[in-house]
Amino acid sequence: PSCILLPPLLGFSLFFLAADALKCQHGTLKTIQDISKLPLQWTAGQKICNVGEGCQDTLMLIENGEQVNLVLTKGCTTAKDQEAKVTEHRTGPGLSVTSYTRVCRKKDFCNDLSTTAPLWAPPPVTGA
Repeated sequence: PSCILLPPLLGFSLFFLAADALKCQHGTLKTIQDISKLPLQWTAGQKICNVGEGCQDTLMLIENGEQVNLVLTKGCTTAKDQEAKVTEHRTGPGLSVTSYTRVCRKKDFCNDLSTTAPLWAPPPVTGA
């Protein structure tokens, strides 16, 4: 009789393991765009993470004159949770690097960054 209970219990425990795994947005994007195209938007794929993993967003914008190099990664990670953090580096006129990182576990698809808008502001207009 105890052998009859094992398959239902095994299925029950597998259900709970799957229920604890987060679903995250997933994908990578590398592109060089004219600065006039900003802000950019994108749509990511989806992935079921391993149990215990969180969702991450990492975005880097490298602005050099009229060009912007964008590198984006989204997916699962074992890193600890981190609130959204924007770091700006300025190395000279016309050259800047801005990065965004976030790790979350609060809900499925919590790595929901879908635009460069929170990281990018148009350059100031100079008077003529």
